[in-house]
Amino acid sequence: TPDFHIYRVRTMVEEIDVDWMSTADAAAALGLTADRVRQLISSGALDSHRVGGRYLVRRDDVDARRGDGAPAGRPYAPRRAWALILLAGGDTPSGVDAVTLSKLRAVLRARDLWSMRLRLGSRAERRDLRAHSSDLARIEAEDGVVLTGARHAREAGLGLVAPDAPVEAYVDEATADRLATRYALRPSERPNVRLRVLPPGVAGWLESRVAPRLAVALDLAEDRDARARAAAREALER
Repeated sequence: TPDFHIYRVRTMVEEIDVDWMSTADAAAALGLTADRVRQLISSGALDSHRVGGRYLVRRDDVDARRGDGAPAGRPYAPRRAWALILLAGGDTPSGVDAVTLSKLRAVLRARDLWSMRLRLGSRAERRDLRAHSSDLARIEAEDGVVLTGARHAREAGLGLVAPDAPVEAYVDEATADRLATRYALRPSERPNVRLRVLPPGVAGWLESRVAPRLAVALDLAEDRDARARAAAREALER
């Protein structure tokens, strides 16, 4: 029965005191449509667990987003999201026409990235995975991997040290598939690898070994750790 499944979810995670809520309740709490909540689940912006054909959402994720007062709104298209991120960091993305760049700069004069962070979730599809611990360093060293997250926040200039955090990386779809096969990566609710799969036409904008500072900050904004979120907020508001 549904009640039994919910009981099982609570039993499996009771050691970390996780509470769950339905997508309908999450939508009502956040002032969003159920479809928008499902989009947030799909992108990894809201942690979820599938039980009996429906998704349950972590209540603390919903409370954190509601407490931040983050505004709702339609997500930006992926290329526009990345163009905003790069422009905010002082870089000009290649292949974007002058009129579009002017409009995006106007957006940045009116808003900071912290207030827009939910609309920038289209920048990648998050996949939470599990690898053997001995493979983590090799995954980070693979070609086509652009490192991000708390593990590399210090390298990005965010003043956070978290060497035991999951490996996080931006990759294109082909690289994601190659890594999944080579290292037998499997979906997990206790991930030690988080791949952020880039949409087509964006990977060429990320040329460094570590992702742009503000992209890393946006990833930290999804973290449950208070220190990580504080570092993210400081960078993104600035």
